[in-house]
Amino acid sequence: MAILRHTALQPLSRQHHQGLLVSLLLEKGLKKNASLKDMRDFILQFWEDELRIHFEKEEMLFLPLAYKYPQLLDGLTQLKNEHQEIKLIIQKLNNEARSEQFETISSFSNNLEKHIRFEERTLFNSIQESLTSEELDDFMDELNAISEKDFCTKYAVKFWEN
Repeated sequence: MAILRHTALQPLSRQHHQGLLVSLLLEKGLKKNASLKDMRDFILQFWEDELRIHFEKEEMLFLPLAYKYPQLLDGLTQLKNEHQEIKLIIQKLNNEARSEQFETISSFSNNLEKHIRFEERTLFNSIQESLTSEELDDFMDELNAISEKDFCTKYAVKFWEN
């Protein structure tokens, strides 16, 4: 059953869908022994084009809610910690030898999927239950500015198809 998402949060949910697709395509690439360089470049481009900005938006908008809504503190702490874990994986990917990147790519894919599922199934539901409709509407302008890039279908190297 689909989760009814408040209109204000729908742009983030659409980006989450793109993130799940990134994770799926990386898993396909890993199973097909695709080029580690191609998958690494895909992740780094996704980070620069979408994920970094997505994390910044979520943290800017949602972390302050912990002060007004203490019931959100655990979920928002998890959001921040998981963002940090993924950022560390990105740094590792930038700094390690290519021969060691298979596990890092797999870790990125798994952590990204786990994080998105947490936000969609748990955190966003808690936010919707805690905030008033008017408070959620206050996020509309900020979140509607998020552009949908359809990153995966426009990415030039289709390593998952080989």
